Order: sequence, then C-alpha cells, then structure tokens
Amino acid sequence: MKKLALISLDGNGIYNLKYMPFLSELAEKGDIFTVDSIFPTLTDLVHTTVMTGVEPRHHWVVENGYYDRLSGVRVKFYEYDVAFNPHKVIKAPLIQDILRQRGVRIASVSGYTMPPFSNVDVRIFPPFFSSDELYRRHGRDWKKDVWVLNSALYLYEECKPDLLLVHFASIDGMQHDHGPESREALKAVETVDSAIRALWERLKDEYAFIIFADHGQEEVHTWVNLREYLRNKGIETLRVSSGGGVHVYLKDPREREDAYEVLRRAPGVKAVFLREDLPYLNAPVSGDLIVSAKEGFWFCHHRECKGIKGKSYWVRGMHGSLNERVVKVPLVLWNLEAKKEEATLYDIAPTILKFFGVEKRVEMIGKSLI
Repeated sequence: MKKLALISLDGNGIYNLKYMPFLSELAEKGDIFTVDSIFPTLTDLVHTTVMTGVEPRHHWVVENGYYDRLSGVRVKFYEYDVAFNPHKVIKAPLIQDILRQRGVRIASVSGYTMPPFSNVDVRIFPPFFSSDELYRRHGRDWKKDVWVLNSALYLYEECKPDLLLVHFASIDGMQHDHGPESREALKAVETVDSAIRALWERLKDEYAFIIFADHGQEEVHTWVNLREYLRNKGIETLRVSSGGGVHVYLKDPREREDAYEVLRRAPGVKAVFLREDLPYLNAPVSGDLIVSAKEGFWFCHHRECKGIKGKSYWVRGMHGSLNERVVKVPLVLWNLEAKKEEATLYDIAPTILKFFGVEKRVEMIGKSLI
C-alpha cells in the first residue's frame, strides 16, 4: 500500500505561489487547483472541515473554537485539554478516527495545538507557551516551522506512518504581525517552501502528497469595534468574535432584524448574514449574525480597541473575510491521478479515504479527486 502525506500551509494564499519555486514546480508535475476557502476563513473552522469532510453545522467548529450561548463560555481550541481530547469540541468523526479502525497508522505534527490533527497513533505537540512574550518571539516565526520540519522527518524515520499529517504555521503568524508579502512574511514563505522540498526529497519514493492552504491574508489598516457600534445604537451583545469574519451573538435574539440593518451601515462592513442565510454554518453555536469585513478592515474587541474604530498598528494582516486574497488558496496533488477539473477543500477527506480504500461517510459533501 502506498503512503500519503497531507501538508497544511497555514495562511498561504494563492498570491504566495510566485515566491515558492519548489511548490510551483511540484504543482506543475502534479495537479493544482485554485479553490475557495470556507467563510469565515479561519484556521480552526477550515482545518476541522478538511479533517472531517463535513460542514461546520455538523462539526460545530464555526470559528477559532466556538461560543456556547447556554453556558456563556467560549470554547477555546488551543487549550491543553482540548488538544488531547479533540471531540470535546469537534462533534463529528475525524478521518483518522475512521482510518485507524481499518489499521491505517497515522502520525502528525503541527505548528499549533491543532485538535483536528489529534487522535493519531503518534503525535508531536508544539511547545505550550504560558508567556505571550515568549510565544510572540518563538511561537510564530519561521524558526517554528524548521522545528515542524525536523519533527516530521523524525516521525517518518522512526514511525513510517501510512498517513503523515504536517501543519506549517509561520506564514500565518508573520503575515498577522508584519503584513502579507512583507520581508518577515516572505522569510516564512521561503522557509516553508524549502521545508516542503526537504520532505518531498526524503519521502517521494514512498509517499504521495496532498498540499493545501486554509486561507490567505490581506493587509489591514483599520480595526472596528462592532460591539461598541451596536451598543451605541441601543443593541447589546453577549459576544462578538474577532477577525475579518465574525459571529455576533445578541443579548436579545429578537433584535436580529434591527441588528442586521444597523450592521449593514457599520464602518468596515462588507456583508452581513443572518445565520440561516448560510445553511452550512447554521449550528446552535453560530452567532445570530455573521459579518464579513471590507478590504483593509478587521473587527476587534480586545482591550486595545477602545471606541468604534482606530488604526491597526499591532496587527498588519488578517483573514476571516470573504475578500479574494483571503479566500483563494492552492490545493496541490502529487503522485496522485486527479480525475476532476475542479475541486473544493471538502474533497480532501473523501480523497484520503479513497486512497486507503475506504468509502466516504454519507454526510461528507465532497468527492474523491482520484
């Protein structure tokens, strides 16, 4: 049986391919698709969707974690306990749950705690930083992905897994801190491209490859506090998430129509949806409304965001929105014969199952690419 490597390039929008000579070369030898990410274009939502093959309304990870309206608790994705027990948060089977029952051996390493990459036979976790200062210095830059590469090579040498899951994170982190296509971000892009080359050269005789990105990023100049904006219009919220695409949880859900009209006129707002307008996202843990930012804006509710809007001096890049630079991402297959001319991120899970001779679950909406 052939083996498979699934490689995630966090934050690596299609615009970065021109800076990635090796990945571009690999794509030319194999198959490349430009696919749309899933709104809100957030790391945890997209990775959980990829690794379950089902819509967020089934797996419940509707943002980076989710907000439980009944308990009033935000369920965070990067906590130690969730990383080791992913189904405390993820309400659908992961492909590794299915494959391990069939004897497929799986190993993983990730730049984040990444619960969708847990429940494997062997997992290398990233360092857990209790200090934000240490995390900013050592947990986001290109050196982190050198560690991911070395860990992935170790898993290959020691375990020879049938399915190897690898998640590179520094492109996303450096774009947030310095902006897409900044000098620092391009150093991360260069590092990840070299890491893919190193993995391919070591694994190419035994493994096929699927390489994808969860979202891109766009440069931002202005933050907007939607919670404060709604409050000034007489509408109270329980919570508003952060990013370029956010969930708005109203204190009184009967004010949805009023809030919808108010938000359409808010600064930095590109699109507003009622939850039922997005059926794939219509889960009990979704907000009453979901909002996408205009280019250059993001929605912030941290202590630094006092007032309605201000200059985004500490965040230079953002994702989550419906904007094209954020949405368009690459999907590359190598040493696999793609049979389709079009693809979606939903196709990854059925493709992996098909590779190992397993039928997809009925609730998976994608189709195998091979």
